[in-house]
Amino acid sequence: MPPLPTPPTRRAFLGLGAAAVTASALVACSPPDLSPVALPDVGEGYDGPPLTLKFWNGLTGGDGAIMRELLLQFRDEHPNITIEMFAMPWPSFYQKFPSAVVSGLAPDIGLMHNFHVATNAARGVIVPLDEAADRIGLSEANFSETVWRSGIVNGRRYSIPLDVWPDSLFYNRRVLENAGLDPDDPPRDRASYEETLEILAEQGIAGHWLPAIDPQGVGRGFDSLQWQFGGELYDEEGTRALFNGPEGREALEWQLERILSDQSKRNVSGGDANVAFKNDLNAFLWGGPGALINDLGSVEDLDWGVVPLPLIGEQPASFSGSHQFVIMRQRAFDPDRMRAAFTFLSWISENSIAWAGAGPIPARRDVVESPEFAELPAQSSIAEALPDVRFYPLIPGIFDVQSTILYPALSDVLLLNADPQEALDGAAEQANHLLEENRQKYAEAMS
Repeated sequence: MPPLPTPPTRRAFLGLGAAAVTASALVACSPPDLSPVALPDVGEGYDGPPLTLKFWNGLTGGDGAIMRELLLQFRDEHPNITIEMFAMPWPSFYQKFPSAVVSGLAPDIGLMHNFHVATNAARGVIVPLDEAADRIGLSEANFSETVWRSGIVNGRRYSIPLDVWPDSLFYNRRVLENAGLDPDDPPRDRASYEETLEILAEQGIAGHWLPAIDPQGVGRGFDSLQWQFGGELYDEEGTRALFNGPEGREALEWQLERILSDQSKRNVSGGDANVAFKNDLNAFLWGGPGALINDLGSVEDLDWGVVPLPLIGEQPASFSGSHQFVIMRQRAFDPDRMRAAFTFLSWISENSIAWAGAGPIPARRDVVESPEFAELPAQSSIAEALPDVRFYPLIPGIFDVQSTILYPALSDVLLLNADPQEALDGAAEQANHLLEENRQKYAEAMS
């Protein structure tokens, strides 16, 4: 077997980062290259000379270790292809790789969150993969409809889904049992959830710690709730915010009531809630399996389970994200490198059962339906929610609208510093301005 790939030295990585930072000036002053891209006409299956593909992502935790194990397994089966993985914090990844594309130092393959795909497609730094998906035999039949379509922007596919991670209800069995509740029957609807929280509150236990000072955590819960109440975040064209409608107000007021009724501690973060759960101080966490399954599973003697989010509204829905593979724009596409990249994408999609060990649910339908997946109790339970997952709309710049405008406004309300309707109305007005700015900025790509 060829020698295993070694991670880059610190000097080499810093040099790479310096080059990307230098190139950022080019990104700032240069318009995106939106010219048509023609990938080499190659299929899956590489039998050429040894080569190394660069693969960038933000997998810096336990998920990164699992991905590296998969890369070694891939090399065992494909000794002439080495995948050299560079992992960096996600904010750094999203900042550095467009600069690397402009400077001609782009990696071959990237992994990004699906809610960043539309933005980077509009920037012209990733390329359409319709033909690539066809060549490696991937179609909607292999995936659930929602996750497959989450990589399509303006009618073109820009990404290949690896997984899906719906926010779910993690419950502490010991806390429920000590409160006289059934530890194996977590609440699944509004009435039973509120009743459970009230029983806990009467015993001095704040069962659901809302991360009011953690806008991202509380915002995803709001998204799930307003979808459950029948609302939408934005109109279909992505030109107007709708989250300040009656459904959004009902969702936010439901969250606020948990705090006002002492069913949640005040002024806490997602980290606070996580630590409390591990120490049997609260009963429930709302969060994604990608981080929580392995995190909670590593705590000795913690007795927990997980199910889809309770149905608080009228229709099941849960916020979800998805890691998706992309091909970076190159100054020139080498047929050998493309054939090797397609070989890797096909292989890792087929072998994504091992990726489920990192916590997320594999995107492949046949993997989720396999006997091996059924042996993963937490992931199997969460997979019940796959028909009801919801993603952000495929609008360039949408993550900035959510994270810099909507989520801080929600946090203000839950910190008891703002009125729910006034905060939502103010956020909607600001969001409409940013949506229009983004529409103009990405007009060529969106037309």
